[in-house]
Amino acid sequence: MSHESSNPSTKSNAQRLSNCTEDELTAELLREGMSPPLFVELVSRYQKVVYYHCRNLLVSHDDADDAVQNAFIKIWQNAQQFKGESQLKTWIYRIATNESINLIRKRKPTVDFDEAQPEMAEMISEDLYLSGDDIALKLQKALCFLPFKQKLVFTLRYFEGLSYADIALLTSTSEGALKASYHHAVKKLEIYLNVLR
Repeated sequence: MSHESSNPSTKSNAQRLSNCTEDELTAELLREGMSPPLFVELVSRYQKVVYYHCRNLLVSHDDADDAVQNAFIKIWQNAQQFKGESQLKTWIYRIATNESINLIRKRKPTVDFDEAQPEMAEMISEDLYLSGDDIALKLQKALCFLPFKQKLVFTLRYFEGLSYADIALLTSTSEGALKASYHHAVKKLEIYLNVLR
C-alpha cells in the first residue's frame, strides 16, 4: 500500500480525479472503466451522502454502515453496467437504495413496502449515534410512519435534493406519480409532527 501511495503517477492521477467534476468522472468511467484511483475518488466523494441516505431509510447506524459497504462493493463489481443514462450520483443512489431494501428484506422477510414501519421510530429513541435537535429527531421519527415508497421519495427530494427527473430514473416511476407521492408524504408528515412527542 505504501508503495502505491509513493508512486508519483498514482498520486497525480488521484489529484487529477479529485479536481474532476461529476460529468468528467462519468466520462472517465465510460471511457476507461473502473480503475482503483477512480473507485477511491467515488468513495471519498459520495460515501458520506450515501451513508446519510441509507441512514434515513434504515434508521440503524449499523444497518446503514452495512448497506453503504455493500453498495460500494456492487459499484466496484458492476461498474461496466453503468451506461451514462443517468447521472453518476443517481446510479450510486439507486444501488444504495437497493442495498437498503435488501437489508430490510433480510431483517424482516415479511416486510410490506406499501406499509409504514412505525417500530423503526422506537429505534431512534434508543440510538446512541443519532444526534440533532428535537425537530430533526422528530422528523426522523415521523418518516417511520410513512410507507417506504413515500419515505424514499421524500428522502431523495428533501434531504438529497434530487430532481423529480433523477428520482424517476432511480425508482422507475413517472414524475407525476412521484410528485403526488411527495405531496402525500408532506401532508402526512405535517400531521405526524403535530402529534409525535
